[in-house]
Amino acid sequence: MIDLAALQARVCEAIPITRGLSFELLDFDGDRLRVSAPLSANGNDKGTFFAGSQAMLLTLSGWALTTLLAEQAGYPSDVVAVESALSYCAPVCSDMVVTVSASEGQQARFAERLARKGRAPLAVDASGVDQAGVEGARFRASYLARYHSPDAGAGKRRETV
Repeated sequence: MIDLAALQARVCEAIPITRGLSFELLDFDGDRLRVSAPLSANGNDKGTFFAGSQAMLLTLSGWALTTLLAEQAGYPSDVVAVESALSYCAPVCSDMVVTVSASEGQQARFAERLARKGRAPLAVDASGVDQAGVEGARFRASYLARYHSPDAGAGKRRETV
């Protein structure tokens, strides 16, 4: 079973700036991840959710989904963001919830390629909404997962070409 609290603690330990987001990995259903963050920790001088915090929360959400899908497939991986596009749709005037997902086809190709080659790209889509359900941000990104085999430390290296 995937432990969201452990992943959240791992993120906060490895990436200190994420602690200021006060984010929470809410739930993961095997396909979609939901992540929240409060306005109180991410507000700007206009009383709305700071755009930089939205960008960080969306990027983190995509990274976390890619990490979870790799673990779910049985290939714990190092994940990096490769490319992203973000649109701000409306001011977010309350706490924000991000829902991030990848299509079933993307997920299947991701798992298959990760198993076969030891690395795989994943395209994700995310949306950040306020408590009234108004979409504040839309995000599309690509991540790359590279499987870190337990055998790697024993002198064996998995070919990833």
